[in-house]
Amino acid sequence: MVIGMIVDNEFTGDPRVNNEATLLVNEGHKVKVLCFTFGTQPIYEKINGIEVFRIPIRKSIKNAAFALVNTIPFYHWFWQIHIERFIKQQGIERIHAHDLYMALSAGKAAKRFGIKLIVDLHENYPEAILNYKWANSFPKRLVVKPHKWKKNEGRFLRYAHKIITLSPSFANELTCRYPYLEQSMLVVYPNVPNLDELLSYPITPNIFPKNNKFILFYFGGISERRGIYTCINALKIALKKHPNIHLLLIGPVDGPETERFNKKISAPEVENSITHYPWKDISLLPSYIAISDICLSPIEKNKQHEAGIANKVFQYLLFERPIVVSNCKPQADVVQQGQCGLIFESNNEQSLAQCILELYSNTTKRAEMGASGKKLVLDEYNLSKFKGALTQLYT
Repeated sequence: MVIGMIVDNEFTGDPRVNNEATLLVNEGHKVKVLCFTFGTQPIYEKINGIEVFRIPIRKSIKNAAFALVNTIPFYHWFWQIHIERFIKQQGIERIHAHDLYMALSAGKAAKRFGIKLIVDLHENYPEAILNYKWANSFPKRLVVKPHKWKKNEGRFLRYAHKIITLSPSFANELTCRYPYLEQSMLVVYPNVPNLDELLSYPITPNIFPKNNKFILFYFGGISERRGIYTCINALKIALKKHPNIHLLLIGPVDGPETERFNKKISAPEVENSITHYPWKDISLLPSYIAISDICLSPIEKNKQHEAGIANKVFQYLLFERPIVVSNCKPQADVVQQGQCGLIFESNNEQSLAQCILELYSNTTKRAEMGASGKKLVLDEYNLSKFKGALTQLYT
């Protein structure tokens, strides 16, 4: 089967997209990806059997067009034209659209050619956009209209023949919200890692000058909704007892929060105890996890984050590190299931600091949790364990 994946980003920007495409290629399907390039990537490229077709565009133009989508739907028109051309020229037999906001243009294009549409929901987007600073600041919110996405969700999902969600709870929520969605239409596929890929990356022991530091590690987007300021405030508390604790952050800062973030990490109490890298290649992630003592997933507890579990949680566990997570139910359930970390109350720096200090003082517990976490991922939470969900969908 010739599967056309639609991604309104660069192909390498999301491990979920790459993992799914790789899985389907390995199952004998032809996978062709239509996506953007914001830089100098080639218009066409074949990567591990996946054919990638890129639309060159400036990221600033893409962002502006997307922001206007609820006011002037140029973005939908743009994508519908490109998807229709893609279907016709590449002989696409199924469309696999990533994220809710691609469902309308992909759905209209698929309907015109009489082919089926799979919508892959990476998150609970109507709730997510209500937490995005860029979408809710004045006067942008008057144009972006973030609250309109709740109505969009029901309208867009009507185009789908199948819907992929991150968790059973999110799937159940959708069927309750929209009676026209049958349970058989929904497939659960979490953000589980590709073990072959991650375990193939070499570990570089001296990738970061650890010295005598006790390292807390966070990997991913930097913003308030992801709990970063809770981490910084908890660090201030923990440093009073153990001055060698160090917070290592890797990830881009949300644009509207750049000034606030820089001010926070420059505060005299923590400026020598925080290192931030805006970006590192995924191939280096295992090395950074390996030199860390505790890994963090401090996301705020809200409807967006209750939809599923971030990639980072399983990546941390695979490389045998204890994790400290906020009490968002999906990730808290994994920690309780695997006895592989501690859970703190979302947005509570005292609660987070207490978890950090408890693990700091117990080397044996950290080692036991790390081993339990790795076993959990190897046994239950990986690409090979969940591939049946995708392969059966296409069968």
